[in-house]
Amino acid sequence: MNRKKTEERQNNPRQTANIISKLTFWYTYDLFKIGFKRELEEKDLYEVLPQFNTSELGDHAERMWNQYKEHKNAMFLVLWKMYGKYYCILSMNMLFTIILNVTRPIIIGKLVFFFTPDQQSLTKMNALFYAIFLFALQIVDVICRQNYLFLIENLTIKIRTAFCSLIYRKFLKLPVSRLRHITFGNVTNLITRDISVFEQFFFNFTYAWSGFIIAIISCCNMFPSIGLPAAIAVLAFAVFIPLQVVVGLWISSLKRETSKKTDIRLNEFRDVCANIRNTKIYAWEDHAENKISLARKNEMSILFKIFILLFLSVTTGIILNNVTFYIVVMANIWTGQTLTAEIMYFISGSLLAVYHTISFTIPYATFSLSQVITAIKRMQTLAHTLETKDEETCHAFQTKKPKVEFSNVKLMIKDKTVFKNVMLKVYTGLTLITGPAGSGKSVLLLTILKEFKVSEGKLLVEGKLSYASQEPWLFPATIKQNILFGNSYNHKRYQEVLRVCDLQYDIELLENGDSTIVADGGSNLSKGQRSRVNLARAIYQDSDIYLIDDTLSSLDPLVADHIFKNCILKLLHGKIVFLVSHYLDLSQYAATIVNLGNGNLTTWKNDLSDNVQNNDPKFIPNVCAILKESNPKTNSADSEESKLIETTKTNKIYGELKISGSVPLKIYMKYVGMGGYFTFFIIFCIFVLTQLIVSYKDNLLSDWVNLEDKISRINHTVDSISYSILTEDRNQLLHTYGAAVVGLSVATLIRGCILFLFSRRVSVTLHKKMLNCVINACLNFFDTTFLGNIVNRFSKDLDSVDESIPFPLHHLLAIVFETVGNILLISSTNIRLLLPIGLLFVGLTLFRCVYIKTGRPLKRLDASTKSPVVGYLNATLEGLPTIKAFNAQEIIKKEFETHHNLYNSASYSHAACMKAFAFVADILASIFVFMVILQFIIFGKDVLPGEVGLAISQSFAVCIVLFFGMHKWVDLETQMTSVERAMEYTDIQKESKSGLEIKNWPTLGEIKYENVYLDIGNSKSSVLKNLNFHIKPNEKLGIVGRTGAGKSSIISALFRLYEIKGRIIVDGIDIKTLSLHFLRSKISLIPQDPFLLSGTLRYNIDPNKIHKDEEIWNALKTVKLDTLISSLDANIKEFEFSCTQKRLLCLARVLIKKNKILAVDEIVEHVDSETENLIYNIIEKQFKFCTIIKIAHKLKFVMDCNKVLVLDNGNVVEYDNPQILLKNQSGLFYKMAKQSGIYGNTLL
Repeated sequence: MNRKKTEERQNNPRQTANIISKLTFWYTYDLFKIGFKRELEEKDLYEVLPQFNTSELGDHAERMWNQYKEHKNAMFLVLWKMYGKYYCILSMNMLFTIILNVTRPIIIGKLVFFFTPDQQSLTKMNALFYAIFLFALQIVDVICRQNYLFLIENLTIKIRTAFCSLIYRKFLKLPVSRLRHITFGNVTNLITRDISVFEQFFFNFTYAWSGFIIAIISCCNMFPSIGLPAAIAVLAFAVFIPLQVVVGLWISSLKRETSKKTDIRLNEFRDVCANIRNTKIYAWEDHAENKISLARKNEMSILFKIFILLFLSVTTGIILNNVTFYIVVMANIWTGQTLTAEIMYFISGSLLAVYHTISFTIPYATFSLSQVITAIKRMQTLAHTLETKDEETCHAFQTKKPKVEFSNVKLMIKDKTVFKNVMLKVYTGLTLITGPAGSGKSVLLLTILKEFKVSEGKLLVEGKLSYASQEPWLFPATIKQNILFGNSYNHKRYQEVLRVCDLQYDIELLENGDSTIVADGGSNLSKGQRSRVNLARAIYQDSDIYLIDDTLSSLDPLVADHIFKNCILKLLHGKIVFLVSHYLDLSQYAATIVNLGNGNLTTWKNDLSDNVQNNDPKFIPNVCAILKESNPKTNSADSEESKLIETTKTNKIYGELKISGSVPLKIYMKYVGMGGYFTFFIIFCIFVLTQLIVSYKDNLLSDWVNLEDKISRINHTVDSISYSILTEDRNQLLHTYGAAVVGLSVATLIRGCILFLFSRRVSVTLHKKMLNCVINACLNFFDTTFLGNIVNRFSKDLDSVDESIPFPLHHLLAIVFETVGNILLISSTNIRLLLPIGLLFVGLTLFRCVYIKTGRPLKRLDASTKSPVVGYLNATLEGLPTIKAFNAQEIIKKEFETHHNLYNSASYSHAACMKAFAFVADILASIFVFMVILQFIIFGKDVLPGEVGLAISQSFAVCIVLFFGMHKWVDLETQMTSVERAMEYTDIQKESKSGLEIKNWPTLGEIKYENVYLDIGNSKSSVLKNLNFHIKPNEKLGIVGRTGAGKSSIISALFRLYEIKGRIIVDGIDIKTLSLHFLRSKISLIPQDPFLLSGTLRYNIDPNKIHKDEEIWNALKTVKLDTLISSLDANIKEFEFSCTQKRLLCLARVLIKKNKILAVDEIVEHVDSETENLIYNIIEKQFKFCTIIKIAHKLKFVMDCNKVLVLDNGNVVEYDNPQILLKNQSGLFYKMAKQSGIYGNTLL
């Protein structure tokens, strides 16, 4: 959609890197170099690697899906066929990890045995060989493991890209008739949350199956050394794994429920943000916030259960390891076996492998598997929902003899007949389509576009199509790009289209002209301007058939007349034009008239004069008189929303406020504060207590090993006294060790539960604050922020807060204390070991500082480049009929792929840099272990074996905890960027809700505007300029003027949607002194754009639940909608309301409120004459004792007003009784009235 030239980027250095550079991640050096010097920006990202190209991955996924889509487990098959074999080949890298973990306990046992007094079998050279061999295994394992993990992340990017591209392509083929089955929340949740679980799944699943093999081998290795007691470990292993699987299945079912709840929350949030202007006007912020908060509460309640189950699974594994080790050793003692230091540390090392498998890899793998199964099922469900047949899509091309033929066509939607027995043949000229509200006029056009499949008969469409929808659709790009819509630029054609659509002067007013960026849905343009840009897009394309859905109704008579004359009758002369309109007078210029009603379609031909058929320029002005006397600049001045908010003019599309540097300390403090400072202090104390128990337990193990070594060397028959003393010491130590195991188990459970309660409180509090700030934000925020960016904060970033931070936080806190404990234990054996520990710590810290300068901004870029992906998906859903009508699917797809490629580049760069950091950290840790072992071999011959075993085991532990500590530290700080991004939305400037609430106000409805100025955003000129007028109680004020003259801004000022200068006084009270909620609840508005929110019909009419059912039904009966509605508690999605019926629902809302002041903004736009009369009569009858402000393009709707205010360029140019204004033939109102047919005999 944004067809600007693609920015050129440097090729990724991995493409030209040699094998050594790839294995060691040296090719990331340049990126680290840039990141160290300055903050990385989007321009620094490389061109996406060919293997991550969205187009190619999407093609592959589409081919595979088409091949297996009929299978029961289609998505599983597609993923397996695409990446299954590749994953299996990658997994071979884990063989080195298996070998290392199996041999490490044996080697450590041999090294410990070397220090056993009086042993002669191992020499110093043997010990050095074992140390070097262990170091070599560590280095090979680092290279294989880190490259494997990196390739796994690459695989995840491919899967994510392939799926997103597949789903997006299916959206582009989806008929509009099936859009109601899709929710934006469901799709957003899938592409931002569900698809990300594959990375952790592959990581955890690989470690699970390799750990399972390691655990089995380790258990088997224990049998030759300790015999039958090894069966205890095997039994514990065999019992615990099935329990983990059961828990995993439970988690899987809970995860599916969570995803559904998240879908609901995101869908409701998106609805509110998309309709935020009307939400504020109706003072529904509190109800919207409560509804979304309830959805969030339901989501979090299930998510918390998942965390508790997962944590209990992990913690139980930790407890089981300690208990199993204790029982196995005790069993050896009870069976009378001799326990040496070598055997003790061999058992400890072997059980460590088993412990890691059952405590971490299996629980996490089970959890990840449950997430992946849920994600794949949801992916498959969505893919099947989007499945469509090619013949349902219109693929018409330009032809010399275009035609549209209906032959006995019948159309049914949800078992309801829209029209039947349609016989219509159109070969040229204008076809006018009329009919009452809900009769199917728009559906008829969509049927021509093949968006609805005919139930009976035959529909033939030959010729290239253009379509202008009833509700104008604009996408986030420049005005020019919206009009060109991917077509090549033809200057002459482009300027002609701007002229006939009356857009030239509007564009001249803009600082950047037609290069000005349009916000989501064109929210920073007036409705008339959006309609004209939407029409210009259709007209610019040289087509055979033009489908124009009631565009003229949203325009003032002057503009509508100009467009009808110059565009429809002149420029499109000789084309097939289907025009939906309620201007029945236009029928005299139509070759064919179509009337829809009660399921029937009536057609008749019009015998046009030769002058009309030949488009005689002398004839048209006589009927469509154009006000040549008026100054075109005064008539064309558009100042209300015609001037785009200045902050969007130069910003990049979907650009976000750039954050640089480290995550500030205040973000961490805010995070802790949201969970509770006292709660965090309790958590801190429990972590300290837990580590004290762990260190004490490990020290007891060292003493135990030394004690067993002494006992094994005493002959109890010769030295019975010493043996008895040592045995008694051992029994005391065993009791103490057992108590430590029990205490550790209890402390571990408590710390985890409290920490996750803390994290849950943070998630709930943060979402609550974000939601409150966004919903109550000043309207300027929504004018300058794209919906895709906002939704991304509430989906991906909040997902990181919910799921990606609690476990890293838990691990990091545990690792910090564990590191301190391990260092103290190591130094207790040999103080010289503090030197390599210090060197390791300094090395890791320095490289972390280097990494974080690159990794943190890359993580931010990873998040920010996702926003266009979400935004384009949202824009596509809204504009799907237009996209398909223009056959622009390929253009849109390429734009989506361009944005997704940039997202892939950011993800890949972040993954590569993170793995480079992990690689260096692992290498440093391996060197550290080797230095510790070497120090003992060279200098520590007289050291006790227990101390050696303790030092070596703790060295490995230090390596693990330091590596994982740095990794979790980096991971936590990286994830904290999501917290930072989320917390940005807790500091948004909110509307001030404080103020007076006066009982029974207003009683009269008197309104005075005194020197009122209104500025929107950073606009250079005011939207309203020095307005002064007075509306007496029960009077009616009509407001008229050209499109964009500032009419709706008068209503915005009355509702205080923006800050105003001057005073607006209602019943003697300056509205600035009133509470916003009170003010808005006391004034009723029927908005220009009717809106409905997700939920029940009752919620859409009376969210406060203060009115009885009888009152609501009476209101529905008054607007003649009661026959269409079965129940007030029915979901709004069950009804196929037309645009007119939505307007009538908005009218029903204000009927039950019975406020003293009513504002009506273009309520008769897009409605037929019958409905127009109905609305007019309801307002006259039901609001005859109210003060009414009417904004209308149809001047007959304001002719009964006491006064009419004519607005131009934000200034009041005329203000008096309409009959008096009509007497001034040089006045603007007179000319508008003459143009509209109220005064004189003209067209509109």
